[in-house]
Amino acid sequence: MAARVPLVTLTTDFGLKDPFVGIMKGVILSIEPSVRIVDVTHEIGRHDVEEALHVLAYAHRYFPPGTIHVAVVDPGVGTGRRPLLAQSDRGLFLAPDNGLLSFLFEEEDCTVRALTSDRYFRKPVSRTFHGRDVFAPAAAWLARGERPERMGPVITDYTRWNLPQLLISERAVRGEVIHVDGFGNLVTNVERRHVESLLEHRGVLCAEAKGVQIQGLYQAYAENPSGRPGMIVNSLDLLEIFCYRGSAAAKTGLGRGDRVQVTVRSGAGSGAKTALPGTGRG
Repeated sequence: MAARVPLVTLTTDFGLKDPFVGIMKGVILSIEPSVRIVDVTHEIGRHDVEEALHVLAYAHRYFPPGTIHVAVVDPGVGTGRRPLLAQSDRGLFLAPDNGLLSFLFEEEDCTVRALTSDRYFRKPVSRTFHGRDVFAPAAAWLARGERPERMGPVITDYTRWNLPQLLISERAVRGEVIHVDGFGNLVTNVERRHVESLLEHRGVLCAEAKGVQIQGLYQAYAENPSGRPGMIVNSLDLLEIFCYRGSAAAKTGLGRGDRVQVTVRSGAGSGAKTALPGTGRG
């Protein structure tokens, strides 16, 4: 059987106007020419570590085990913050020690190391571009088969964020908006299973956030052409607030971090759905 070609993903806030992403790829390929490189996104909001956290937390699930994930959203570059290498059953993750990898840190099989062995860095190491000089070369050496334990010691004092938690009762789930996508859709941390549980009570799915009322669960965006916001379970199995051919964020004024209370109410509004596809409910 042919050897598996190493796979590296890149997630940054660099954008594509400047050559930074291309330079990182050049560094990786100079060390390990056989590697495949996949761009997750380079349009993370500038310095928005929390957005990068949520994007990578869901995106990495669609890559094969053993993938090397590089995430560089690094407002602390050039300071004393450490570069990290996290290892789990899902793959290897390289990122600054600023909370970006908090989604991994609750896993029992996750081992976190500080990248301290500068033999794997590009010299000299710039104080403004660790993506090029630290993270890209470290990823390339891992792709070549270098063992993580050679790159630095195991640590436990890494930066860890408290991720948004759900408050769940029999007839209500309280979550929050964790991401606003490029269409202005408001992605929450309420999962499909929570929606299904609420729909056991039969009725119309409703949500309230900062005084904004949203009614109706839809199976496709086009089922709600009213211009009013509705809800859908998206491709990540998360409850999402949308406006068909519009921006739910602009329409509602809601954004990341806003709390959302989801309930089921008796009675049906115009066009509102009461079941998820394949559930047989409603």
